[in-house]
Amino acid sequence: MTEPQPTALPDMTLPVGDGQLKGAGVSPAVVANSVLRRSFLEYEPLNSMKLQRLMYFIACLYQRESGFVLLSEQFQPWEYGPALASIHEEFKSFDGKDITVYAKDANGRARMVRESANPAFRRAISVVWDNLSGYTAVDLSRLTHRKGSAWYEAWTYHMPFISNESMAQDDSFFNEIGWVRQ
Repeated sequence: MTEPQPTALPDMTLPVGDGQLKGAGVSPAVVANSVLRRSFLEYEPLNSMKLQRLMYFIACLYQRESGFVLLSEQFQPWEYGPALASIHEEFKSFDGKDITVYAKDANGRARMVRESANPAFRRAISVVWDNLSGYTAVDLSRLTHRKGSAWYEAWTYHMPFISNESMAQDDSFFNEIGWVRQ
């Protein structure tokens, strides 16, 4: 397996005051590869469903802490939780089994976030990974389904996408990551 090449996210860690997130985000595959790297290094297997849920929580924390959009694609409120269509497509061949390869771009290269260039991303992925990677995919889906979560609101109101602003406000999983709601 070839190690992915780092891609820098801009270091933009100052929250914005108007509630609107800034930026266009990066490819979901780049963030997925960052999560998969931890999975492979720590021998903590991930299937597509678990990967999607971890990415959702990482995006929630990153957007809350930085005021910037993490992903260039919005999550959709699918029945079993938030999902990115591109990640579903990328890893559907694993059919619920553990993912064993990195996502590749159109040039056949695997890229990931260069965490040293973005402390807000490093903090978000570390907090989520350290606290939630031991959960099952089903348990993570249950967390996303809590009343008041961004997924719950989008699902309840039949919205096609989960807004990044709603995700930045989603604190429904804070107890599980050891954070106190403010």
